[in-house]
Amino acid sequence: MLKRLLPWGLLLPALLGFVSVSYQGCNRITYEQIVQSRGYLVAKNQEQISSVLLYILVAVVFWNVIVILILKYAQNGRNESQLPQVDD
Repeated sequence: MLKRLLPWGLLLPALLGFVSVSYQGCNRITYEQIVQSRGYLVAKNQEQISSVLLYILVAVVFWNVIVILILKYAQNGRNESQLPQVDD
């Protein structure tokens, strides 16, 4: 199950982070005007990077929860199968 889900769990958050970046908020008219405003470029880059990092953080937390649950239930199953049988 993990082998099938791992690629999706890595690609989907990265893709969502990439798609979440919006270029529609650009109120500048030309490319030259956009490039001249360094403060605007820095702010926009920080916004985009934080958006992508948020999606990556969500993916890492999601996979950590999945691994912890698998380890917990695998450990419980192993402990229950190793209990000695008592005949009454």
